[in-house]
Amino acid sequence: MKYLKKIIAVVLAAGMIISNAPVAGSAANQNSRASKRTYNWYDKCADDIDENYTYEGSDLGIEATEDYTTFKIWAPSATYIKVNIYRKGVNDDDESSKVGSFTLEKMFANGNRDVWTGVWTLTLIGDWRGFYYNYTISTTDITGAHDTTYQVADPYSIAVSADGKRSYIIDPDMVSPDGWENDKHIYVDTAKANNVYKVSIKDFSTDTSSGTTSNGKYSAFTEKGATVNNAGELSSGIDYLKELGVTTVQLAPFSDYASDDEYVVANFNAPEPDYASDASNSEAIIKECKAMIQALHNAGISVVMEMPYTHTVTPTESVFEKVVPGYYYRHNTNGTYYTTTDYDNECATERAMYRKYVENSMKYWAEVYHIDGFSIDLVDCFDTKAYHSRLDKWLDEVKENVANTDPRLVIWGDNYTKTDRQNKTSIYDNIISSINGSTYGARNEKAIKMYKQQAAMKYATPGVLYMDAGEEMCSSVEGTTQQDKSVLEWQKCIDYTDIVSYYRGLMDIRKAFSPLADSQNISNNKEAYVLTNTTEGEWSTMAVLNNDTADDKEIAIPASREAADWVIIANGESAGLVSLGEVSGSTVKVPAYTTMILVDKESSLQVSVPEEKGRVIIDYLRTDGYGNSSFETPLRESITLYGTVGTGFVVPQNLNISSYYDLINAEYGKKGIFESGTIRLRYYYSAKYKPDRLVDGIINDGHYCEEVRFKVTDPAYTEVRVDDKKLTPDSNGYYTVSYADKEQTIKLIDNNGCNVQLYIKVLENHIPNNNDCTKDSVCTICGKVFPAQTSHKYSDSWSKDDTYHWKVCENDGCEVTSTKTEHSGTDDGDCTTPVICECGQIVTAAKAEHTYGEWKSNGDGTHTRKCTIQGCTAEETKDCEGGEATCTKKAVCTYCNSEYGALNPSNHSGSVEWVQTEGTHQKKYECCGAEYEAVESHKWENGHCSVCGYGCEHTGGEATCTEKAVCAICKLPYGKVDANNHTGTEEYIKTSTTHEKKYTCCGKVTLVKENHKWKDGVCEICDYKCVHTGGEANCTSGAICENCGMEYTDKEPSKHTGNPEWVQTEDTHKKAYGCCGLEVSASEEHIWEAGVCKICAYHCHHTGGEATCIQKAQCIICNEEYGTYNLGVHKGLKLVEAKAATKAEEGNIEYWHCEDCDRYYVEDNGYVEIKKADTVIAKVSDNDNSNGAGSGDVVDNGTGAGSGDVGSNDTGADSGSDGVNDTATEEKETPDTADNNSIFVWLLMLSVGGMTVGMAISSKKRRTNR
Repeated sequence: MKYLKKIIAVVLAAGMIISNAPVAGSAANQNSRASKRTYNWYDKCADDIDENYTYEGSDLGIEATEDYTTFKIWAPSATYIKVNIYRKGVNDDDESSKVGSFTLEKMFANGNRDVWTGVWTLTLIGDWRGFYYNYTISTTDITGAHDTTYQVADPYSIAVSADGKRSYIIDPDMVSPDGWENDKHIYVDTAKANNVYKVSIKDFSTDTSSGTTSNGKYSAFTEKGATVNNAGELSSGIDYLKELGVTTVQLAPFSDYASDDEYVVANFNAPEPDYASDASNSEAIIKECKAMIQALHNAGISVVMEMPYTHTVTPTESVFEKVVPGYYYRHNTNGTYYTTTDYDNECATERAMYRKYVENSMKYWAEVYHIDGFSIDLVDCFDTKAYHSRLDKWLDEVKENVANTDPRLVIWGDNYTKTDRQNKTSIYDNIISSINGSTYGARNEKAIKMYKQQAAMKYATPGVLYMDAGEEMCSSVEGTTQQDKSVLEWQKCIDYTDIVSYYRGLMDIRKAFSPLADSQNISNNKEAYVLTNTTEGEWSTMAVLNNDTADDKEIAIPASREAADWVIIANGESAGLVSLGEVSGSTVKVPAYTTMILVDKESSLQVSVPEEKGRVIIDYLRTDGYGNSSFETPLRESITLYGTVGTGFVVPQNLNISSYYDLINAEYGKKGIFESGTIRLRYYYSAKYKPDRLVDGIINDGHYCEEVRFKVTDPAYTEVRVDDKKLTPDSNGYYTVSYADKEQTIKLIDNNGCNVQLYIKVLENHIPNNNDCTKDSVCTICGKVFPAQTSHKYSDSWSKDDTYHWKVCENDGCEVTSTKTEHSGTDDGDCTTPVICECGQIVTAAKAEHTYGEWKSNGDGTHTRKCTIQGCTAEETKDCEGGEATCTKKAVCTYCNSEYGALNPSNHSGSVEWVQTEGTHQKKYECCGAEYEAVESHKWENGHCSVCGYGCEHTGGEATCTEKAVCAICKLPYGKVDANNHTGTEEYIKTSTTHEKKYTCCGKVTLVKENHKWKDGVCEICDYKCVHTGGEANCTSGAICENCGMEYTDKEPSKHTGNPEWVQTEDTHKKAYGCCGLEVSASEEHIWEAGVCKICAYHCHHTGGEATCIQKAQCIICNEEYGTYNLGVHKGLKLVEAKAATKAEEGNIEYWHCEDCDRYYVEDNGYVEIKKADTVIAKVSDNDNSNGAGSGDVVDNGTGAGSGDVGSNDTGADSGSDGVNDTATEEKETPDTADNNSIFVWLLMLSVGGMTVGMAISSKKRRTNR
């Protein structure tokens, strides 16, 4: 802890300096890139972190279930961490998909708050799977004055968004393809010779001729039945790998990488999204990645994953640098990043927590994705010499720790740099360049021959074999048609199908011979070496003969055993498990540019050849008739196709046949199906013209004596070979061909390996026309003259046949012999001595040895036998021997089968057996019961006696919840644990948000994990006292704990949660905070305008005032008119008295008139309105007979109408009148109250008036209510 402040202030915030500093460091020797830095302050502080904060757990990252998700991140430099949860993986700047943020708390060791592990943790209850997350992390910068805050993905991410910026919450075990539960590791069998095929996921199937539908994706590996160009002939995809014989696929990094370079990884534990069918669907990414591995396992292929654990994305973009700045990378003393490669960083494998990260990463991929091994990029950078002169082998530590979990995983590596990959070349291109051959990528027969020679040598070299994808197709970098030079071009599988077949055979050879698995030093003799084998069912001996020169070579097989006969299984034409011929002896002629692989014939007869393999041999034959001695002669070497029975083959059509020849016929066709055994195809060619025109000095099918010289006249042909031996011209360009005991083939070869053939015969001697040397003669071939000899010159040696012997004249061309004599010789009577003639001919062959009869006992401890060959008297007598006397029987002679000698009481014929009791054992002889060993007590080991193997019948002891009962006899635990017999106590396991109850002894859960039940900051169940965190005090409340919901601080009056708001009454307004009511401004009266306060926009609730027939009510608060007019209130209502009508003018009844609204009413209450016309009384007409009408009377056509009466149409005639208008004069009278004519009118007027008053009152009440 003493350096904690320095760590926070310097190392862990040094990213501010580092991010602005130039990259330093230069490339080191590729064979040794172990770090050799000077120990500096960064290393010191990082060592202190390792000493104080190394976390031993393997549970960093997330644990996600349907009930909860736990987050754990190692960040000892952080001062504050919270996790942000999102619904989407897109990096939305406005965080519109954000669900919330939750603060993590420090995790202390065993609950001890004084011992922090450097880990922050949080458990969220509920199902959070399917959400995305990242962390907001605050770290102390270089000055210690303020926090620097980063948003960063989880360095332990197991799934990420398409851009890798957010992590995904998922349980990867819950997302798997069908049948995943049955998928098992296909571990790399180090006892067998492995063929490791190196390829990247995108390069494997990006080419459109791959025949797969998922180009460049995980799922391309799952497509069965794919064929090149979808032509249905040659397998591609995973079927191709299986048929090729690949045992292990080494996939280029497919962890989430940050650019187009797979070796620049951003998140080591998350599969690359772009290789999935939907890069935004994390579940599909995991499922399709697993399906790829499952498909390879189903094909019997191990999966090794390349991992560049020694470097990452540029540190300023790295999750490591943002979580613990300065810790995960190596630095120079000036703060720049240290590197020995052409990447801008090196991961600090000397740091304990980074090594644990690597170990846990490997274990994760092996456990969850069933990865079978790992290849570490720039592996030499893993170890260091930073602090000492000795090498710190950190990789060995990682291997050991990973092996403790799964010892069958392989871990290896390479040292390819970025530049190496960018400047990648191919073996085939290098060969084309070395021979100044044709265009890169084009087929060249000479290059093909050299290519196969190098391939056979490589595959016959012991140790793990690595091959780049496409190597078996003569892949060309310079001649590729792809933009990406590493893309596998599947069309080449057709163009170079014979080379693919050759590789297929070499892989079968490797898998069939175990010694090729073990690395051995053969560098001292790469021309020839022998490997021996003791594995049952395999060849006993393999000889590898390598001729990398342009001429045939006699190569001696290194002595491994006497007089071996050999079977050829690989030569320059073909390779595989099928015999290509046999050779004998210790020296073998190996053709030019050929590696030959032989196995001993004896063991090869005992090794079964798989019947599922078949061969197709294609012969290219010349059939022209220009003086040829044979009808069919080979035009070029045959090619051999090798494959699984039932699969398709295609004859390559891009072979270079000289334009000198025309194809005239092809037997069988250009494609077909492999069958058991061998199919032979023939392509026939004829010459367009005689080959003589290409040379000077010889003719095709010519015969010559002793030697012949010739010159090539066509400059296109730059190489001449005779019977595959390269000729060198003299200074004048002439080639010399010497004698051979057969017809010789001369090949004229151009730069592309195309050839034209001529045939000649060169004789050893001249052929004279006379066979007697004593006579003159002439050579019948070349015409040379031979003069007659004076006498014959007989040889010193005899010539002979089976019957006679003679001597021959030695003069050239002479065939005269001496007299023939029959063979004879003397027999000495010994059948093992030959009878020999004077000429050396054996007349009677000697027997290799006597043929003796059976041995006969002489009864005295000796025996005799005699030779059975007629005439041979040889015999021999020997002492009896063999057999073995025992305690009960004498020895029996091995030869004559008779007993001899005495008994041997110390030689027991029976076996020694154990006599055992519960506590002891003793050995005795079964034959005689003699004691072999004394009685002794058992020596117990794992319940059995380690001496006699006696198994204890356990008894005694007591089982507990964690321990089985211990046997009282052998002290071994036995039986089952007693789950209910606990030795410990129940205790709560508490976090800030949850608790569960377990036994301390066995961990049995008695109360499943659940949230605390808080009361006053203490859990009512487990008494956990909340360490309050989060929340913020304000003007109305103290801070509320994020965990328990308790208010745990005082209020903070200055921190308002609300904003200033208007507080309004009918007359006044003021401003105050809405949260706590604190006044911002003093109370003041409203300033009205149109019923609304101009200051606070308060709307007046109008009241008071009186509405009339022409004016609305005026509000007593704001003085604005409001409401409606009131027709029940008339301030201008005036009485108009009744007026009698005259002849001169109209009269009127009594009524009330409102001068304000110009309406007319019956009464002064203004309730019953009438029309003005209703008030008028018409003028009096001339024929009106009324007399003495009283003042105020209404004149009508009737008589005697009283004052105020309303006239009617009645005439006033008596009931008996005849209808004449009599006039009568009556006295004026007061109307009677029971006047029948007017009472009806009055009743009607009262009814209408009452209704009007009622309506007016009801209307006023409604307005009042409103």
